[in-house]
Amino acid sequence: MREITRYGPTRAAAERRLKEAIRDRSGPPTGGEITADTRLRDAARLWLAEVEESDTLTPQTREIYERALARILKALGGLLLREIGVPEVDRFIKAVRKNHGPSAAKTVKSVLSLLLGMAVRHGAMPTNPVRDAAKISTGRRSRPQALTRADEAAMLAKVAADERAQELDVADLVAFLDGTGMRIGEALAVRAEVVDLDAGVVEVCATVARLKGKGTVLQLHPKTAAGWRVIALPDHVVELCRRRMAMSWPHGDREITVITAGGEEVRRPAGDVGLLFPGLFGGVRNPSNANRDIKAVLTGIDGERFGWVTSHTFRRTVATRLDEAGLSARAIADHLGHAKPSMTQDVYMGRNVAAAQAAEILGNREA
Repeated sequence: MREITRYGPTRAAAERRLKEAIRDRSGPPTGGEITADTRLRDAARLWLAEVEESDTLTPQTREIYERALARILKALGGLLLREIGVPEVDRFIKAVRKNHGPSAAKTVKSVLSLLLGMAVRHGAMPTNPVRDAAKISTGRRSRPQALTRADEAAMLAKVAADERAQELDVADLVAFLDGTGMRIGEALAVRAEVVDLDAGVVEVCATVARLKGKGTVLQLHPKTAAGWRVIALPDHVVELCRRRMAMSWPHGDREITVITAGGEEVRRPAGDVGLLFPGLFGGVRNPSNANRDIKAVLTGIDGERFGWVTSHTFRRTVATRLDEAGLSARAIADHLGHAKPSMTQDVYMGRNVAAAQAAEILGNREA
């Protein structure tokens, strides 16, 4: 046990400071497993255990948490919980912002808030200091967030006629993303079995992700609960799906990893899965590689005009078109699979097909 010594101009002042030091050393009363004298790295073990027990987090979200936590513990892991206040948190987040960018800073801020929130629940901290840390500045974006109608039409025409786009199997993928507004992982996870050509709809119920130690896998559940939806397809996208579903792919016997909705990991031949956009060498196509291929094609076509475009640009473009056409925020959110604006609307099973008008709007490409 370490002795605690405090001094003051008078005996009463010294006693008062000593009592305050003993109080701070002991921390607030708690029946939990951590106290104010617990080091952050030790509290993190308990938090990670809670994360592992959660049945609402996807494997890739857990990996994001673990990477952010490693960065947090490298800087703050040795501190006692009672030593972590707003100044310490603020300095750390600003350092991450400066050295790694606003996206990394937002991630570590979120994870640190979750970790210290657990400490508050255990009574080891009176408040969560992350809440009072300065907001993270992202700066002004220098590029437009959505394609203009003229640029969109020109880009689609140029991509469709580009030899490299055909070689990299980017032409159809770009047309599909632009016609649906799906996330890149969702588009790469579309299988023939979820496309109804007669009804002209697709069920968005899976995503593609790269997991540590497993590679690129097909997850038979969407990124979020809001991500599950059935959307109507424009006529040209229906025909695109019809054509690709009729194609025979090489490497169909190559096995891929499939993670079921219940979390079970199975291996299945790629040909049996029936992906609309399989990898160039068989199996599941990696979203990062697909984004790289899209960027390479668009940069090669016209880098100045289209080099800034990513797969997410098509989601913003779709949202812009639907907004310009007067669809409600609710209809646009349903189409894109965004989080719901209220708890009542959180019951996605009652939605049926998200706004069929969206397909009509996205099928009209006149500027």
